Amino acid sequence: MPEIQIHSVKPKQIEMLSLFEHGYYTEHAWQMSLDLKVESSKADFRRIRLPRRVFVPYPRSREEIFNDYKVAEALLIAELKGQPVGYGKVKAEPDSKVARIADLVVSAPMRRQGIASGLIVAIIELINHRGYQTLVLELQSKNDPAISMAAKLGFVFCGFREHYFPNQELALFFSRFAR
Repeated sequence: MPEIQIHSVKPKQIEMLSLFEHGYYTEHAWQMSLDLKVESSKADFRRIRLPRRVFVPYPRSREEIFNDYKVAEALLIAELKGQPVGYGKVKAEPDSKVARIADLVVSAPMRRQGIASGLIVAIIELINHRGYQTLVLELQSKNDPAISMAAKLGFVFCGFREHYFPNQELALFFSRFAR
C-alpha cells in the first residue's frame, strides 16, 4: 500500500473529490433470490460471473454525496504526496452507537492499492475513539471488489434493502464491531 495521509476534508478540497470517477468496473455481481412463505422467509445471495466486464455508475450523484458533508460524523480524505486519492464519508446514529460508511471512493488510477482499506482502518479508529460500537458498510450488490475487501477487513453480511440508493438499486449491508 502506498504511504497515504488521512485527515478530515477541508471545504476547499470538496471540488477536487467531486471530480473523481465514482463509478467502477466489475466482472461479478451478487444476485439475490427471495423465497417468501407464510411460515418462513429466505434470502440467498450468490456471486455470479457477468458475461463481460461492465461499468457500474455510482448510486449517488456528486451533489447528494457532498451536500450534507457538514452534518456527517466525518468526511476523511486520503492523500498521497499531497494529492487526494480517496475519501470516505461516515454517518452516525449516536443513540444506537452505530456508524456507517455511506460513501467510499478512491480515484480510478489508485484503486486496488489498499487505499480504501486504509480509509476504513482510519474510520474504525475514529469511531472507536468516539464511542461507537458498530460500523456498517453499505454497498451495491454489483460492487464485487468492495464486497471482497469488506470480507478481508472482518465485515460480515448483516442485511439488505431493496430500492435503497437514490437510483433505486439494492443495498447490501456488512458490519463489524469497531473494536
